Order: sequence, then structure tokens, then C-alpha cells
Amino acid sequence: MPYIKEAVVETAEEIENVIKYNPQRIELCSRLDIGGLTPTWELTNFCLTKGVETVIMMRNRPDFYTTWLSTCKLIRTIKKFNRTNVKGYVMGIITIDNTVDLKAMKKLMKAAQGKDVIFHMAFDQIKNQKKAIDQLVSLGVKRVLTKGGSDKAVNNIEQLKKLKEQADGRIEIIVGGGVNDDNWTMIAQATGLEQFHGRKLACK
Repeated sequence: MPYIKEAVVETAEEIENVIKYNPQRIELCSRLDIGGLTPTWELTNFCLTKGVETVIMMRNRPDFYTTWLSTCKLIRTIKKFNRTNVKGYVMGIITIDNTVDLKAMKKLMKAAQGKDVIFHMAFDQIKNQKKAIDQLVSLGVKRVLTKGGSDKAVNNIEQLKKLKEQADGRIEIIVGGGVNDDNWTMIAQATGLEQFHGRKLACK
């Protein structure tokens, strides 16, 4: 599998800029200042005109938890965006005990109707990540976005290697958290991982 660089953007200007550098994938969000929320319908459709594989953040609150009402809202939003050509959704719900919220995730997976689902950095708050990997595999999640812990990815090499081993080809690991054009190759060589994600990636 060739290396994949996923550029994270939140404005039309940023989309236009990264397109110049041929990213393999775009993650489109709004409000990256709080970790990313669902982008607008209009910006999503603009991004899709650029012909680059695009996944979008599917998140309507600044934390990784949920309520019945916020889950219902996410489901309605997912069903709306299912009408577009987005490749998938970046989303993740955890419980107050920092475990995968299986009940909520099953509902979101069903709503996604076969589009790729990427479990975002809520994963880094989960204590038993080995168990979480197995649960996400059973749910049918395509990828896990992680920095390997609370620090930047470059400081979590050993944990990233352990996650790759636990995944064992059953689910893809994409590395984020301070990943940029200057350090992604080092992380790749040290971990054996092949997918990388960042705001300062695919920018030069």
C-alpha cells in the first residue's frame, strides 16, 4: 500500500491551496479550533468538485460524548450527507467511562449506509485501546485516527507500533497529532504505518 497523506481543511481557501500539492485524501471540517465539527453542506459540495477523495467530520458538539438528542441530530445529518459523494465520515462516540459507546456507534454505523467510517481522536481518551480496536473492527469501522496517546504522534512511536500490531490488518490506522510534511516520513519508518493526517500535511 502506498503512503497516504490526508490534508485537513476547513475553508474554501485551504481547499484550493492543498489541491495544488495533490493530497491523496482530504478531511473537511468546520471549527478546527475546537477539534472539528461537521462542515457546511455548501463547503462540502465545493470540496467535492475538486475530484479528491473526501471524508468529512461528523460531530455536533465539542466533546466526544453524546445524548439521545445529539445522536438523533447526527443521524439526520449523516442521512443528508449520504446524498453526496463523500467517501466517508470521521466520527466517534465514547462513554463517560472512556470506552467505545457501542450503542451510539451502532446507530451511526447503520445511518452511514456503507460509507467509510473513521473513528476519530476520541480514541486517544480510551484506556483499553486493544479492546477498543477489537470493538471497532466488529462494528465495521474502516480506520482509526490516533496520535497514540495524549502527546504528539512523534512522541508516541511505541504505542503506535502496538496499535498497528493489534489492528493486524483488520482495521487501518491513520496517524495524526502534530504530523506534518517534515516528520511524517520519520514516523512511517519508525512505526511501519502508512497513512498520515494533519493540517500542515500535503502543503508543500
